Amino acid sequence: MENFLKKATELGHDIQKLKDGQGIDQIIKVDNISKLKSLLNDGTSATVSSSNPMSSSKKTPLTIVEKAHDYVFYNCTLTDKDHEQLKSSFPMEVRTISLLDKTLAPGEGWDLGTSTTPVVINLGTLTMEAGSSIKIANTVLNMSVQTLIRNVGNTPGTNYDLGIFGVTGTTPSQADHGVNGGVGPSGAGGTCSSGGGIAGDDGQPGTDGGNGGTGSQGLTGNYGFPSLTATIKIGSGGIGGSANQFVIYTRSGDGGQGGQGGKGGNGGNGGNGGNGATCACEHTNGGNGGNGGNGLSGGDGGIGGDATKGNDVYVTVPKGQASKIVKLSSVANPGNGGLGGPGGDPGKGGSGGSAGGASGCPIGSKGSTGKPGSAGNTGNNGKAGTQTGAPGTIYVNESI
Repeated sequence: MENFLKKATELGHDIQKLKDGQGIDQIIKVDNISKLKSLLNDGTSATVSSSNPMSSSKKTPLTIVEKAHDYVFYNCTLTDKDHEQLKSSFPMEVRTISLLDKTLAPGEGWDLGTSTTPVVINLGTLTMEAGSSIKIANTVLNMSVQTLIRNVGNTPGTNYDLGIFGVTGTTPSQADHGVNGGVGPSGAGGTCSSGGGIAGDDGQPGTDGGNGGTGSQGLTGNYGFPSLTATIKIGSGGIGGSANQFVIYTRSGDGGQGGQGGKGGNGGNGGNGGNGATCACEHTNGGNGGNGGNGLSGGDGGIGGDATKGNDVYVTVPKGQASKIVKLSSVANPGNGGLGGPGGDPGKGGSGGSAGGASGCPIGSKGSTGKPGSAGNTGNNGKAGTQTGAPGTIYVNESI
């Protein structure tokens, strides 16, 4: 109780409301990186593993986000230039939750959010009935529970009590459509000669429609979003209940599927044949319609995005209870290749020109309709990404 109230005071929560059994769930604004560190770092991460800062293993220069992460969770230093650069990220919102007693009913899920602001949870007693679970995705978590009761029963649930996940990368929009083929010009009309009474040239054939262009290749799928750092502290009440254990599972974000290839360009329609001429009682024939252009192939699908390595999870339990934490994890998969783009539509054949000739006089031949073009082929599906995402390590430390 004492540690619960102390934590609530640090969060600025109303102590009397909490004593009266009311819960507090509020967003607070954090003005600087030092204040953020005081909210998220209870010393667990730095104590459990001093070799995990990104600066200890990364060969390329750290980004400002990575520097901030190491400062918050591993007490690494920031330069004056780093502090100045981080000012633009603040104020930052943090979700804070305090509740003296929290019970999850059989089969109930408590979703703490996806890709949202950091979450700080302060609970006196957390009771989890059979089949209940807690999950959080691509969000920083700091959770303190003074007493954790985990019960078994007949209600089915997930394979974890607390799931710490990444998020699958997004799929890009479909690639650009291939250029459509141009429409063939119409043929010139037939002519008359000798003052209009004698037939001249027949109507001219229409020009074939142009072929479409190949659709663009699909874009590469986006990287998965990682599972973010989590710290869980079980207080002096420890882990009890009929299950007498607490299962923590972590998995980072899968790569996104590659984008679909662009649709092949449509074939252009063939030009219409020129009409035959009527020359007194003579005539000329209509021209044939031009053939339609061919649709071209759709673009190949994009390569799947790579999965992303997850961040670590740090757990502190009372002395002698480390074995009650069951650690589960799995590797995130790269994204599948994108679908090939559909082939372009065939162009239509042009209409034949009408025949010349007047009523009571010989009628000429109407031009034939042009042949339609061929439809384009569907593009090939893209290849899957190549990089899997290792899960973060779950570290368990016993308090003194």
